[in-house]
Amino acid sequence: MHRKNFGRNRVLQPSAAYTPADEQEVLDILDRHHGQSIRAVGRLHSWSEAVLGDGVQLDLRRLNSVLLEPDGDQFVATVGAGCQIKRLLKELNRGGATLHSLGLITVQTIAGAISTGTHGSGRHSMSHYVEEVRLARYDESTGQSFIDELSAGEPLLAARCSLGSLGIILSVKIRCRPQYNVQEHFTESRQLEDVLDAEASYPIQQFYLIPWRWSYFIQHRREDAGKRSRLSKLYRLYWLSVMDYGLHLQILFLERMLRSRRMIQFAFRRIVSAFLIRKWKVTDRSSSMLVMKHEAFRHIEIELFVRRDQLADALRFTQEAIKVAAGKESTLSADNQQKIDEHGMQESLDELQDQYCHHYPICVRRVLPDDTLISMASGGNQDWYALSFISYARPARRAGFSLFANFMAQSMSRLFQARPHWGKICPLEANELTALYPRFDSFRTVCASLDPKGVFQNDWTTALLEADGNVADIP
Repeated sequence: MHRKNFGRNRVLQPSAAYTPADEQEVLDILDRHHGQSIRAVGRLHSWSEAVLGDGVQLDLRRLNSVLLEPDGDQFVATVGAGCQIKRLLKELNRGGATLHSLGLITVQTIAGAISTGTHGSGRHSMSHYVEEVRLARYDESTGQSFIDELSAGEPLLAARCSLGSLGIILSVKIRCRPQYNVQEHFTESRQLEDVLDAEASYPIQQFYLIPWRWSYFIQHRREDAGKRSRLSKLYRLYWLSVMDYGLHLQILFLERMLRSRRMIQFAFRRIVSAFLIRKWKVTDRSSSMLVMKHEAFRHIEIELFVRRDQLADALRFTQEAIKVAAGKESTLSADNQQKIDEHGMQESLDELQDQYCHHYPICVRRVLPDDTLISMASGGNQDWYALSFISYARPARRAGFSLFANFMAQSMSRLFQARPHWGKICPLEANELTALYPRFDSFRTVCASLDPKGVFQNDWTTALLEADGNVADIP
């Protein structure tokens, strides 16, 4: 019995697997398997080791209820752990509500989304808005399973992004807001300063660094009190057919069929930009405008979070590293080369030389600081920016991307205190990861209190909780 994740880079081989119908059945399963390792899984749209577990596996897709209640001028929704985001959005919309924050995809379950810090652009991560987590765990004194509700203090902050380490999440109570419209249009700029200046007018924008063209495509977005545009349906059709499918099919052809670096680079310099209609301003419902069909084609991804004051340097470093990886350059600029030498990473840079040609836009999204213990945007007084690096290479041809991802994670964590996304490729050692989070010790304390025997851990989370990292100096 085994299952593979979306990216086909992880294989799950549980000793037993269940799809419980209700909370009582979850408790019965826990009592039946007392003393064994137990992990919950969502829709497996994760590339990290967080999804792994060789013990008892619980798929909670049948726990998918949604209860929406008014709360002043806002709403609160109580959502079953296995409810997919796309279903949740439909149910919320029936009541005139939606989520504060939306990621690019909607196939995830709510429990999986908050457990790994899923985020959108221009707001906090989804985890930040969680008010209560209801979970099944064991009573230390009796050894029996019971349901605990975490709604305050550090237990709640830990549960908002827990990596599945506190117990089996049964439901989540999350703050929601009235449904709203978003206006969107695209522009292009060569200057990062122009992109960041636009945030004042378009606070929920995201942008893309286009490899080999080395310009920024800015997806300007802001709330719009006006009505949905008459051409909103046409815009959605354009986005679905031209961007979600047309552009990606072109990338798949270049990477998987043609396998020509020169053609990939030429396509991004000259052809990809033709897919984009600039300055076409369209207003549509937020739950339609803020998401993509990013799951339509199998891929693999690493995402690195840097603070605003590190963003410009991190993007310059990114551009140079991509050129070295593709064999266009043999060294970095003098400043970056000095940093690599100081951190003893020249050998890793040499190994990367001419091994990988990046073939997808680098998506950059702003995330406001979260009130959590270990979500990627937790802590500090600056906004965070998530840089996504995606490969559409077939699973058997990912060696080059693996080299690139490892180098970017190691170098950017040391040079810019970058944090890898918990749910994506996360190649750092446990002590390196935990050192990036000033409140990781508090997270350990909560885990030890709620799961003292480590029943709900896998090998990866156990290593994180046992790691002895030195906390990074993050103001």
